[in-house]
Amino acid sequence: MEKLTKKEKKELRKYDFQVALEKEQKQKLFKQIGIWFGVTAIIIISVFGLIKLADTGSSLVGEAVNVPKVTDKDITFGNKNSKAILIEYADFQCPACAYYHPILKQLLADFDGKILFVYRFYPIPSHKNGMTSSQAAYSAHLQNKFWEMHDMIFENQKTWAESGDADKIFLSYAEKLKLDIQKYNNDYNTDLTKKFITDEASGGISIGVNSTPTFFLNNKQIKPKGYEEFKTLIQNELK
Repeated sequence: MEKLTKKEKKELRKYDFQVALEKEQKQKLFKQIGIWFGVTAIIIISVFGLIKLADTGSSLVGEAVNVPKVTDKDITFGNKNSKAILIEYADFQCPACAYYHPILKQLLADFDGKILFVYRFYPIPSHKNGMTSSQAAYSAHLQNKFWEMHDMIFENQKTWAESGDADKIFLSYAEKLKLDIQKYNNDYNTDLTKKFITDEASGGISIGVNSTPTFFLNNKQIKPKGYEEFKTLIQNELK
């Protein structure tokens, strides 16, 4: 094996030093690139989070929809000349509708005479007593006792929701409200009552309603999570 001269050894050491230096510089470069990518990723995630947060706020109000116009046939409460018309498509057996029930009662009390509230039937087919509870409420409506029956049905939802004797339970509510029971029974079973309910549900389906409760405020779908959001949305419309 041939031995290296002093000059060659010196050149080799110089070469090794340059290789080591280049390796160290590459490592520093890769480290800087990694840090840059990390910082960029954090910025992107943060911006996305802010956008998402902004979207969450704006998603409380949807685009304008051609909601079926309010007519004399609608079941309403409040000021018919109001600038704020709140429409609810609801199912009496829906737990979420029961959750919103006291919120709506509070809103109607707080905005007494300032808004118009419209209740529209949307019984979910899979709900055992969704249709019959609607029939009971509409039958009470025909004797000007809709809101009383409406409250009684929602406030006792757990009692009748899965009952096999819901008809009898609703009849007992009619008796408590001192309705004409013969008329109530006739209205409860007539096809006209069932048609009114299904027609309202069909109107909801035509504008994309597919769950309950679905709310529209001045023809825009709203998705408030609680009383305060609801209140703010209504106040904005009244302004």
